[in-house]
Amino acid sequence: MSAPLRLPKWPTLNLERELGGTVCGVDEAGYAPIAGPVVAAAVILPAGGKPRQLRGLTDSKLLTAEHRDRYDKLIRRMGRVGVGVASVEEIDRLNIYRANLLAMQRAVEALGEPPEIALVDGRAAPALACEVQTLVKGDRRSLSIAAASVIAKVARDGMMWKLAAEYPGYRWETNVGYGTDEHYLGLLRRGPNRHHRRSFAPLTTLFADEGRGVARYRFEPAVPAADPLRPELLELRQDLYAAFDADGRHIGQVKNVRGRWIFQAVGYDEDGGPAAGGGPCAACHGQRLEAPRPTLLARLLAAGLS
Repeated sequence: MSAPLRLPKWPTLNLERELGGTVCGVDEAGYAPIAGPVVAAAVILPAGGKPRQLRGLTDSKLLTAEHRDRYDKLIRRMGRVGVGVASVEEIDRLNIYRANLLAMQRAVEALGEPPEIALVDGRAAPALACEVQTLVKGDRRSLSIAAASVIAKVARDGMMWKLAAEYPGYRWETNVGYGTDEHYLGLLRRGPNRHHRRSFAPLTTLFADEGRGVARYRFEPAVPAADPLRPELLELRQDLYAAFDADGRHIGQVKNVRGRWIFQAVGYDEDGGPAAGGGPCAACHGQRLEAPRPTLLARLLAAGLS
């Protein structure tokens, strides 16, 4: 059994100095989301010691949005930066692994003059016109890769925030395309759009037949309520099920929260806006279930509505 990887407290430039020459760090953002492009960045920091302004810089996922924005500006001011994008169409055509490598290639090409060595986060090595060295958890070990992780994350988040204004209802302004509860429910309510990755679940399951399988579900006020004692559950993720009444109207969801299945009621106003904890089954909001089964949910609703 291999020993666990020991990480420094903060990323350093030690490896860059050991390698010598011009070294760029490469990282990506957006590998796992179900919507939006994958974005990669390549960064060459100034030679010499660690810049004082970049103290505290680390993996972008460990930084607040405010800190990422500040570091993004500093990195662009002091270093050479290249950004590469692979579109949703390329992700679906090539698969996410190959599209990610393509985005990394484009990021390094965007630097202009190629570096002598590219330090790439992870284990996958893109085909570059320079030597490539991969580094597991590189964004925690190499300052150049940490800088690239910030540039890629800020660039991609900005793209998704702009798309959120054009495509409301999926909460991209907060989830930036990741598969959150709100995003999955937005998919059910509105269906996918051209920025969704059709090769990713749940697009490959719920919408494999162009959405005909979920077309019967409705998101509207359940007044008067149809029989909630004959509910239907639709699996969205292993830990999330949407719940509908006998007429296919959305009454809530069953979610696994810290190992416990919880019913979360939902109601809708006349404009179709959802209200957490509302609707015809509000009395059962927050109640536990042994498992996500329609019979168990019907028993819970029967007890709460009696």
